Amino acid sequence: MLALRPADTRILDQMAELIVDDEDLVVHLTLGEKLWGFHGDIRVRLSSIVSAAPDPKPWLGLRGWRMAGISLAGHAVLGTRRHGDGYDFCILHRDRPAVRVDVASGRFSRLVICVPEGGDPEAEAARIAAAAGIAPSAPVS
Repeated sequence: MLALRPADTRILDQMAELIVDDEDLVVHLTLGEKLWGFHGDIRVRLSSIVSAAPDPKPWLGLRGWRMAGISLAGHAVLGTRRHGDGYDFCILHRDRPAVRVDVASGRFSRLVICVPEGGDPEAEAARIAAAAGIAPSAPVS
């Protein structure tokens, strides 16, 4: 017998994870985020992280235009955005808050990754900042 999943467990309801793995910060994407964002997991050296801050309204801080991935205003932004200073990688779902990580070197100059419902962006930003050996930044937006 085929079991039906409720509507609230759709593919976009699962979220990317920010994982500290030895000397790296890993953005572990769900299968749906990999498909729609046209990208695999992202690895950034902790030593290259300049700041980590909670972003309660990440939609206001989006830079540039969509390069690869999808952008459905107010619903989801998944993938790479290009702007005058380089590239950002964003995973935003609806009105959820995010963690913004600014990076000094590498392909992306900024990662903006939303936290799961009920998640604490301030705690996530503080955890990443501590692992990178920097002070947590004040909330943005």
